[in-house]
Amino acid sequence: MSALPEHPSLVLAVTPHEREAAIQRLRTAYAEGTITAADLNLRLGMATMAQSRRDLNTAFLGLVEVTPDDVRRHTAVASGRGLAVAAHVSGWFFFLVGPLVCYAVAPQGSYARREAAKAVNLAVLTLAGLAVALIVALIKDSVGVPLGFLVAGCWWLTSLVAAIQAGKGNDWQHPLKRWLSFEALREQ
Repeated sequence: MSALPEHPSLVLAVTPHEREAAIQRLRTAYAEGTITAADLNLRLGMATMAQSRRDLNTAFLGLVEVTPDDVRRHTAVASGRGLAVAAHVSGWFFFLVGPLVCYAVAPQGSYARREAAKAVNLAVLTLAGLAVALIVALIKDSVGVPLGFLVAGCWWLTSLVAAIQAGKGNDWQHPLKRWLSFEALREQ
């Protein structure tokens, strides 16, 4: 039995990218002489067949050392999840003010503070989207009003997804971050 609670991400499915990265790390360990050819073959088989992150982690048993700092980081994420969820959900009732308050009370550099910054940034982007929808509505209300509802609906839905992911302790990124790297508050 583990002394630490099991991290929820261990049951998540392994992506092809994660599997390929693990295979590359194992090949690097072999090239550095850390493991033998027979050990490499065994571990590559484990990595190739891994279905969950827990399965993938078993391919690295004995290769990766877990330090006390790793344990502290894991515990810090677990203890900050409640405030992280509150940061995302509070926006539904207090829009920008709720996440800002959560950001202000969260310890600097903590998981909860990063999630609160994400909630603030999403609220600011939503305000910009609603401003555009208002301008369009002043020009043509049959387009601007539905656009405003679309922006608000997307904000509500992504806040819900972010709250669920924060409750699991995952570092979920909003899909808009792929194209728009705007940050009113730093998320790091």
